[in-house]
Amino acid sequence: MNHVRSNSRRIAHVCAAAMALGALPSLARAEWPPAVPPLAVAAGSRMAPLPPSIGARETPDGLWDVTWSLSLGEAPTSVTVAGDFNGWNRDALAMTRGADGVWRATARLKPGPWLYKFVLDGERWIADPKNPDGVDDGHEGTNSRITLGALAALDASAAAIGDGAIEALAVEHRPNRATYLDDRADGTLALRYRTLAGDVESVEVVFPDAAPIRLQRGVMTDVFQYWEATLPRTDTDRSYTFLLRDGATVARHPETYTLRSNRPKVKTPDWAKRAVWYQIMPDRFRNAETANDPTHVRPWTSDWYEPSDVEKATGKGFYEYIWDRLYGGDLQGARERLGYLKSLGVNAIYFTPIFQSPSLHRYDATSYVHVEELLGVKGDYKAAEAKEDLLDPSTWTWTGSDRVFLDFLKEAKRQGFRVIIDGVFNHVGTAHPAFEDVRERGKASRYADWFAIKSWTPFQHEGWAGFGGMPSFRKDETHGLASESLRKHIFDVTRRWMDPNGDGDPSDGVDGWRLDVPNEVPMAFWREWRALVKSINPDAYLVGEIWQQADDWVDGTTFDAVMNYQFAQPAIAWVGNRAKKLAPSKLDRRLAELRLAYPSEATYVMQNLLDSHDTDRIASMLMNPDRDYNRENRPQDGATNYVASKPDELAYRKTRLLALLQMTYVGAPMIWYGTEVG
Repeated sequence: MNHVRSNSRRIAHVCAAAMALGALPSLARAEWPPAVPPLAVAAGSRMAPLPPSIGARETPDGLWDVTWSLSLGEAPTSVTVAGDFNGWNRDALAMTRGADGVWRATARLKPGPWLYKFVLDGERWIADPKNPDGVDDGHEGTNSRITLGALAALDASAAAIGDGAIEALAVEHRPNRATYLDDRADGTLALRYRTLAGDVESVEVVFPDAAPIRLQRGVMTDVFQYWEATLPRTDTDRSYTFLLRDGATVARHPETYTLRSNRPKVKTPDWAKRAVWYQIMPDRFRNAETANDPTHVRPWTSDWYEPSDVEKATGKGFYEYIWDRLYGGDLQGARERLGYLKSLGVNAIYFTPIFQSPSLHRYDATSYVHVEELLGVKGDYKAAEAKEDLLDPSTWTWTGSDRVFLDFLKEAKRQGFRVIIDGVFNHVGTAHPAFEDVRERGKASRYADWFAIKSWTPFQHEGWAGFGGMPSFRKDETHGLASESLRKHIFDVTRRWMDPNGDGDPSDGVDGWRLDVPNEVPMAFWREWRALVKSINPDAYLVGEIWQQADDWVDGTTFDAVMNYQFAQPAIAWVGNRAKKLAPSKLDRRLAELRLAYPSEATYVMQNLLDSHDTDRIASMLMNPDRDYNRENRPQDGATNYVASKPDELAYRKTRLLALLQMTYVGAPMIWYGTEVG
């Protein structure tokens, strides 16, 4: 009897037959499952230490009852827990305040790492003050992190190949995850298995009707070794399991699986695998038509730090008045520069929001139905809004600005470009007619169930990230967006821009969507919305703004890809850092782990960006090394040591090196407009 290594209180045992590996094929064919003792894990558990704000108890079925607690010096009226376990839904897990003044909530979670935040009064998102473990949230803050289960405490440093000991806690195969079973575009399957790093001599996959197939060593992390074999796709269901060998020990994986011929497959648009993206914020790209300029248009080449007379008159500080600046960029300007983009090798364009809105960034939409008049024909919006019913698309008209965009699409496609637009379906602006109606009519409004209203008297609403100027939609777990009429409105808007003339041919519409803060809308909505999008245009491309590793978002049920900030972060750390420089081997491992997490079909269409509208530009990042990505880069928020001057020659040389990596790495590179000028 051989034993399996255990690092802590949880003891794992295995009975293994010491048999020659050459004897296994006949054994596998003769009996199913193979007559080899299975790995077994004894009862009990261990896990990494948790912060004092977290209590966790393992249930008999292997799940964890987790209790959060929060003590505050202030007294909010409500506190909730939002995290990646509930789609970052601020309403899904309410905390209760006890007699001791401590807020508590409990939820049942699977083992693994989880991110979370506390939400105060539905608006203010804070990290857990008693949890030092956190990761960048992509919005100038931190998501708190806990890890549940024994895997968090595994240590590969004591492992040894050939000693006959196998760590049973580390082995894993989950055929419902792309990490372990990935359908490739060439018709083959990548089958994978996981063991502790440096622990096992060999791994084989065994079928009842064939000889075992030896897996090759693949990606190795600090803790785990992944093994891989390439198999032909099967037309029939086939059972399989795994055999492990280390020294004289031969053991069978404790479970058997079925390789199903009809399992769902991830398929992404082929054109997106060859895309070179260019991200445009229209107001700042090119001003071609002065007739649609805003009243106080900012001169295009004016000194950024020099206030205009209008700005001086506001009495505001620099970091207040620049948010009101408009430079007059428009869709005509983008159309004029299509030739320039083509000369760069760009063949796909992503526009940040183009719908009617009062701001420079337009993430506070006044309408999803109409294109911003300052991008097309000035003054054409109000007349259209006055005669339309938001809930009846048969009343919607096409403004001059709408037609300017449709003409842009026609010309861009003629020149070989694909075009996607920003879908901001989590919130709108306060000038949106639906919100104005709710504010005026209260509960009697036809749109009363659209928004997350905290109080009708006095009227108070939830705003995105606490910004009252961006009223948030009401959510639920069943449908994602709680209001049926709101969902219908967004579906109607989707049809409008994907097939403008409604003839069933989507060639005159947008080629897809980039979705803003989609993790704040429960997945139920995105699954239903994706089905609609793909029914209109099966070749449409859907990409979500997800800053973290996004396994659950690219499984073929929601998005095709995400904005690949997980590529940008190690790339910048490798090239840009000095004291905290990421070694090439660490960069390779980080990127390999990321590829391993996603279906290959998703990896091929990831938007591999380095900077964007939410970050500082690459050259400026490189002038400010050794900072976490997109952190400590805002002087207005106290980043007093941030160097905001013109980048030096070394920064530009490093930028070119990053461009080389970006343009040759698997996936679809995306350039933030203007970066190429540097």
